[in-house]
Amino acid sequence: MMVLTVLLNTTLVMAQTAANEVEIKGTVISGNENVVLAGSTVVIKNADGRMVSSMNTRKDGTFSLKVKPLTTITVVINYIGFNDYNSGAITMKQEDIDLGRIYLDTKSNLLEGVTVVASRKKPLVQSARDKLIYNAASDISNKSGNAADVLRKAPMLTVGANGDLKLRGNSNIKVLINGIPSRIMAKNLKEALKMIPASSIVSVEVITNPSSKYEAEGAAGVVNIITKKKLKGTSGTLDMTGGNLEHTGNLSLNMSSGKFNFSAMGNYSVERERTTSSLTRTNLNNGKQMGSLFQESNMLQTTKGGSASLSAQYKIDSLQTLEANYSYWNGSWPQNGGLYNRYTTANQYQEYRQKTEQSGKFNFSEWVLNYQKKFHREGQELQIIGQVSTAADVSNYTTEQYKPDGKPAFIEQGPNNSKEREWSVQADYSHPFGQEGKTSLETGVKYLGNTSRSVYEVLNSALPVDPDRSGSMQYRQQIFSAYATLNFDLGNDWSLRPGIRFENTDINATFQNNAPYTRKFSNWVPNLLVVKKLGERHEVKLDYNERIRRPWIMDLNPYANAADPLNIIKGNPYLKPELTRKLELSHTYTGTKNTLLTSSLYYSANKSAVEQITRVDEKGISYTMPDNIGESTRMGLNVNTVFNPVKNWTVNAGAEIFHLKFRSSSLGLKNDGTFFNSSISNTINLMKDLQFSASADYGNGFITLQGKNSANYSYRFALKKDLMNNKASLTLAVINPFQSNFRETVYAFAPTFQSTQINRFYNRAATLTFSWQFGGLSASKEKDSHFPDQSDDKSLRRRRK
Repeated sequence: MMVLTVLLNTTLVMAQTAANEVEIKGTVISGNENVVLAGSTVVIKNADGRMVSSMNTRKDGTFSLKVKPLTTITVVINYIGFNDYNSGAITMKQEDIDLGRIYLDTKSNLLEGVTVVASRKKPLVQSARDKLIYNAASDISNKSGNAADVLRKAPMLTVGANGDLKLRGNSNIKVLINGIPSRIMAKNLKEALKMIPASSIVSVEVITNPSSKYEAEGAAGVVNIITKKKLKGTSGTLDMTGGNLEHTGNLSLNMSSGKFNFSAMGNYSVERERTTSSLTRTNLNNGKQMGSLFQESNMLQTTKGGSASLSAQYKIDSLQTLEANYSYWNGSWPQNGGLYNRYTTANQYQEYRQKTEQSGKFNFSEWVLNYQKKFHREGQELQIIGQVSTAADVSNYTTEQYKPDGKPAFIEQGPNNSKEREWSVQADYSHPFGQEGKTSLETGVKYLGNTSRSVYEVLNSALPVDPDRSGSMQYRQQIFSAYATLNFDLGNDWSLRPGIRFENTDINATFQNNAPYTRKFSNWVPNLLVVKKLGERHEVKLDYNERIRRPWIMDLNPYANAADPLNIIKGNPYLKPELTRKLELSHTYTGTKNTLLTSSLYYSANKSAVEQITRVDEKGISYTMPDNIGESTRMGLNVNTVFNPVKNWTVNAGAEIFHLKFRSSSLGLKNDGTFFNSSISNTINLMKDLQFSASADYGNGFITLQGKNSANYSYRFALKKDLMNNKASLTLAVINPFQSNFRETVYAFAPTFQSTQINRFYNRAATLTFSWQFGGLSASKEKDSHFPDQSDDKSLRRRRK
């Protein structure tokens, strides 16, 4: 009887306790696709911000939690790859609470990129706190070509006829792939961009005021190339392009099941570039003509290469992911052609022809291990990344020189082989303060090591060779860095982001025929961003930034490329790092119907700028090598806009004007000029499943310390037809159809010479691209393995019923 009484009393107490509990329930839905988000983390906090209950949503996206009645509670929901949901303060009563259907939006302001939904296009250009985002997947003209063709349409970026990428007229750019530095981009940016198919790029982020979380490299800023997002289920995409100058294939596959996700990507491309040039150079001595050189050349370069990547991701739980990635690149860009030379002085006449073959090859492998953890508190995150890469490069030339009567004079070969290994480990952590998290800290550390070895020599069948032109170089670099950034929400629509980054660099290089190069230096790199919102549509930003540029291994390598024996290109083993300071004031207007207008006024200064310098000796031979020239300053204004004149017509336009000044006391040279660049892109929906695009860019030229380049322009048209219920498409594109070649004039001068070079780039092309998306086409909800830029504005949270 006593036992029965105890059981009865216990049951009554439990029933009363259950009766006093309140049930909180709801369903979590993807706002973009209207599908349930199973495994979302739901946390209930009391008025002090302490967690009182939590759970993961069920397979149908539902949740139900019972808590004791409190005065107020807050419900927080997060799912990897989506903006967090925060209900705000909810006053509790003695009744259950049904939150209904809660919609989470896909994050669009992450460093790692954007999520692609096959049936929905993002605005062509978007503005975030510290960057502009060009959504390349929304532009039909990006179905063919390579990464350089995509970058020329992004705000503030220009690509020259020779493939050089510049941001606001400055080629010193840090390029990332999916938010992570890749050594392949630092080794040979121009050739690496040619190997990335345009169709594989989702978006391009142009960051002119990077926070301290980014490495301090890149005086002009950071460009982040986002490649295709993984798809959920067993699915993939295929792009195939054929044309008179290029052939490209790109395939991506994805398989996911439960907590695992596997993906594979591969591409291969062949691209031909023909260039002719004529050079007239006068040698000077105290202003008097001492000799003259005339050259004509006809070169054909065929860039062949491909890359492949494998990725495996394990979702430990709704807050943690572990990902391993392997990527492999292989490419070559052999160049073949002929060269005619005529060199005359008062007592010498030299004339010859030569055949030239240059072979550039590389193999590159990279392994990345990435762990990411989000905590229950919104904005608190940890990421640890380890990277290892290896590379092997070959850069050879063979020159066959012939006398005017056609008899052979000599054959010269210049092989240059190098191997490189790089490894790094980094940890990044963000932590919000206060109940509302209006103040947050971002901090992290990184260690990077690099070793390389290069062996080079010169072999000549008839002429004696300077022994200093053969040798070897061993290079070692170690960089330790740490950073801290604070984000303050000051209220009244003011926000402040001060940051500081410390980088300690140790470089050591030994040469067979040169004195060793050893340099140790430390840099404190500050930055500051002040943001003021003026209503819902206007935002004003003031930014101060410092950036550094360390000597690259290719800059230090003393190997001399003498494929043209009268114009030799070599490295400079004694380069110093350069430091750039920049101040920028910008304004952003966000209108209705995806209208966007951004404008910036900026000034930057550098007192140890690295530029390519040409010197001509008394024999009429020019030597071009990088050097610390002295001062360079630039001041400019750029404007970019996206708008819809009518419903089915989207215009993306940009213009920039800047004044550039160089001065070198050691060389006794100075040069300055004012230039402008402009671009425009139009996309028109002609009818259902049919789109037309027309784009063009123009720049009136550019200067260096020693000269000036003439105007540069290009234009293209594209027509896209969707097929198979929008799962496939055909795109026809024509590039520069109204001219067989583009002419560029390059003027150069120094106390010892004056020259004029006329280059012609045969870049008229037509391509046809077939694209196909197969399998399940729902976008993955998994957050990619790249740490988000917490300095961005917090996205608005949305709840629907």
